[in-house]
Amino acid sequence: MVWAYPHTAGALRLETLLADGTLGDLSVTDGAVVTWIRGRASAQVRELRGVPRTGNLGTAFWGMLFGIVVSGPELSNRVESRQRALDESMEAVGVDRETLIELRRRLQPGGSAVAVICGEAVASAIRAVGTGRSRDARSSPLGSAACTTRVLTADQERALHRAFAP
Repeated sequence: MVWAYPHTAGALRLETLLADGTLGDLSVTDGAVVTWIRGRASAQVRELRGVPRTGNLGTAFWGMLFGIVVSGPELSNRVESRQRALDESMEAVGVDRETLIELRRRLQPGGSAVAVICGEAVASAIRAVGTGRSRDARSSPLGSAACTTRVLTADQERALHRAFAP
């Protein structure tokens, strides 16, 4: 799942809530924080900090994923067939082209995102905090976030670990 924010503080707030136990005693398989400071050519990607993880794909996976999201259009020189090939290269590990297109639309300069491989309990806890306390997104602890959901199969998770785990 990916929660994208139109500002750089959003992802840091969500990471803090995951790390400090506000959402309960939760762990994720793995995750990353992405911040894209306005004026910079690309986004910065790092692994989640302070959040219990049951797996570790390392920065190679997260860097590649968000590199394709952020820089993919430039790398392919705006040729649709090359962009499609870059996007489809992630399908074997469970990241479909539609998800990448949606992430490109939502993660823009000045924004941020938290990406996690997690179970439904974590996703539900984040949704409850992010939307359950108020209809006004500004008073929500997470502000306004757009969530992109993609459930990985057990085979896809194993493929991710074979390809990227250190």
